[in-house]
Amino acid sequence: MEPQREKPPGQEQEEEEEEPTQDDLPNERVTMRLRQLIRELWPEKSLPASSELSDHLQRASAKGDNYLGVVWRLRVPPDRSLVVKLPPQNSVRRKQFFARPCFLRESQAYEEFLPLVEELQERWGVPEEERFRQHARCFHTCRDEPDECIVLEDLCRSGFQLHDRFRHLPLQHVAQVMRAYGKLHAVSLAAKRQCPERLLPFRQMVDIFEQRRDDTALASYFENLKESALSALLSPADDAYGARLREYFSRGTYFDLLLPLINGTNCEPYAVVCHGDCWNNNIMYRLCPLDLRLIDWQLMRYASPVTDLAYFLFTCTTRAFRQRHLQAMLEEYHVQLGQQLTRLGESVEQLLPRKAFAEQLRAKAAVGLLLAMMVLPIVTMQGQDVPDLQAISDMIEAGGSTNLQGAGFLGTGNEELYKRRMREVILDCVDSDYI
Repeated sequence: MEPQREKPPGQEQEEEEEEPTQDDLPNERVTMRLRQLIRELWPEKSLPASSELSDHLQRASAKGDNYLGVVWRLRVPPDRSLVVKLPPQNSVRRKQFFARPCFLRESQAYEEFLPLVEELQERWGVPEEERFRQHARCFHTCRDEPDECIVLEDLCRSGFQLHDRFRHLPLQHVAQVMRAYGKLHAVSLAAKRQCPERLLPFRQMVDIFEQRRDDTALASYFENLKESALSALLSPADDAYGARLREYFSRGTYFDLLLPLINGTNCEPYAVVCHGDCWNNNIMYRLCPLDLRLIDWQLMRYASPVTDLAYFLFTCTTRAFRQRHLQAMLEEYHVQLGQQLTRLGESVEQLLPRKAFAEQLRAKAAVGLLLAMMVLPIVTMQGQDVPDLQAISDMIEAGGSTNLQGAGFLGTGNEELYKRRMREVILDCVDSDYI
């Protein structure tokens, strides 16, 4: 069993709140826009002109829940709030964590892609309850450097919370994720046929990892992930799995293995616009009635639909869960995909038949292993153990290279759980002949 945390939803965030630091606060221009936005949304409310904006800000994510930016909750008395996302202001951290390209990608999702999704569903009269609407409402974006910001609805006010990543994800939650991705991917497939010119900018996106393939420090870090994964196979009973994994790793660098798997051009006509960053901390759930919201679209990509599915299933569920439910969850996805395509005037047998979906799984599911190698150290880390990201950035900027241990993402607090979860992923990928 994994460690259990019995805290009520949201309690962890409250315990981990930090005082605002000047480097993380909205700058003057962003502050002015936020005050104006409040007046536009709620004319009867405003922040006192004499008060500092920082007086109304609190951290909207716990330590360890967000790595690529700063997320604030802006409280508007007595009963309103907004979520404000900012990239880090420190230039070194912006560079090392690729903050601006990720921020631009997420802005593009809210400004262009998600409105296209809604427009297409509206055109076909898809009933409200059947639409893909599993994302936060966006009230404002700005891409101008250094004034970048994204302002979103506060999902917590509607009862949405992160699931405790140290507790097993219930079957009904996983099924809900499969249905959400089925609806999302269906819109891409339909748009590709019905308005190809509108989808073209997303088909032409250069993946964030492709943009970083010449980053030698990151390449070194990724190569070290291979040894960390192999270290999870220590039992003599795992020797055959270790040999298979070494053979897979010998086919190229981490980038050589990953980039073809997340490239949409080599899996046409089945590629779709993917959410892209499908781990626990980027999905918020509401229990009654059960619903979810996909957040953090900063790795949105054009790739095989399997990319989203494998990423989620291998980082957010256990081997025991996958052995019992994997096929049923994949079927749930494909059924929902087909139903949504029908609502959009298309046929799943033409756009992604079951046989083609199975072929995509065989060809692309190894992406789940590679992304799990990157994400599981974070998934298994308690918030209080999260390393100083600024210190890591400074070290890399100075020419240092590191591995998971050196970066502080793997240590006594999470090494045992990481190795157990990593071993399970490796065994599943070998048993399913994904690698």
